[in-house]
Amino acid sequence: MGYGIVSESGTPPGVSFKVEMGPNNPRIRVQIGGRSIPVDIAPEQAAHLGLSLLAASAICSPGHPRPNQGEAIEPAHLPVIGWQTGSLSASRLPVMVAHLLGGAQLVLRFSVDQAIACASALHSVGESLRSPPPAA
Repeated sequence: MGYGIVSESGTPPGVSFKVEMGPNNPRIRVQIGGRSIPVDIAPEQAAHLGLSLLAASAICSPGHPRPNQGEAIEPAHLPVIGWQTGSLSASRLPVMVAHLLGGAQLVLRFSVDQAIACASALHSVGESLRSPPPAA
């Protein structure tokens, strides 16, 4: 059965998505009007799809050149436009919230040792990039 009515964006009205746990693996549930379509996926597929959706959000942001129709959107480097750091009050674990181009926010939770090591490594990389590259 086809849908004759679409929104200005070309999406049929009443389309929604959610992720839930299936019997053994994650499941994407696509709701189109009154129809619900469950699609079981492996954890690896969930990771790939999640990264691809974040990439789609970033590359389809205003001012960014859009891919051609039908072109696959693959996981890509995700441009960070801001960040916040803090800790989870109950567990006292460090967190970093990465604000991505496109509006997504990733909350990354670290152990104390991981946070210190990550900050140190990122600082070292940043310092190394301040100086001009060596002449070839």
